[in-house]
Amino acid sequence: MCLGLFILYCSLIFTGATHFNGGTIGWAPIDPYDNSSSVKITVTQSYSWTYPYIQCANNVPISTSGFNGANTNLTCVVDCSTDGGYSTATIDILTDCTSTSSSLKMMTSERSKNITLSSGAHFYLAHRGSAWVPLNDPAQQGLEWSIVTYIDLRKRSDGFINTSPVARFVSPQYAIVNKTIQINIPVSDANPGDDVRCRWSTYTTGYRRRKRSDKEEHIKHRSNVHLYSEVASDTEFIHIRKKRACGGGCGTSC
Repeated sequence: MCLGLFILYCSLIFTGATHFNGGTIGWAPIDPYDNSSSVKITVTQSYSWTYPYIQCANNVPISTSGFNGANTNLTCVVDCSTDGGYSTATIDILTDCTSTSSSLKMMTSERSKNITLSSGAHFYLAHRGSAWVPLNDPAQQGLEWSIVTYIDLRKRSDGFINTSPVARFVSPQYAIVNKTIQINIPVSDANPGDDVRCRWSTYTTGYRRRKRSDKEEHIKHRSNVHLYSEVASDTEFIHIRKKRACGGGCGTSC
C-alpha cells in the first residue's frame, strides 16, 4: 500500500547540507515459530548519505577519511529491562554502500546482522544523534534526531512472532515555505493480512514514548517508529494539515 501525506509548511524549509540523511531500522525473526528459550532475529539498517562527501565503500561511515571515530552502537531507549540480553551483545551502526547517485548527491547503504535474544523480549532500539540538516525559516541548527524500531519477540495470538513492517522512504524530503507538497510512503508487511498503518506521532513531555490515539490502542503489533512523521489511516487517504492563523506574520508558532 502507499499512503499519501500532505504537509502545509507555515515557515519551514531545509537549507545547507549534512553527511547523514536519515534511514530506517527493521527486524525479522529467522524462524517466527521458534519455541526455544532464545530467538535469533535479523536486524537490518538502511541509511542515506551525502555523496561523495561520504564515500561508497564498506563500513560506512568510518571508511571515509575524517570519520574513523564515527562508529557507535544502536542503543536501547525504552523497556531496557526486557531487552532479552541485547545490552551484552550490541549492534554497531556500520553499513555497506549499495548505490550512489551523482546527480542527487546521494549514497545509500545497508547491512543486516543476526543476533540472539531471550524469547519474550520487547524493547525500543534506536540510532540517535544531533546536527541534523539546519532549518532556514525559522533558523535552527544542531537539531537532534533518532531512528527507532520496536522489537517484540512475544508470540502473537495466532501463534507466531511478528515481523515488523517496512517503509521505503527517500530522505531528506524538501519543502518550500507555504507550499503544499505530497509525500508518498510505500510500506509493506511480510505477514499476510496484517493491517499496516501510518500515523502522526505526538510527544509526551518527560517521557520517551510516543503517544498513540485511542483509536489505535487495539493494534498490538506496531510498525517501525520512523524518523519522519506519518499519517494514521484505516485505508489509503490523504491527510491535510492546515495552516494556523498567525497574527503579525508567521513565525515559530506554526
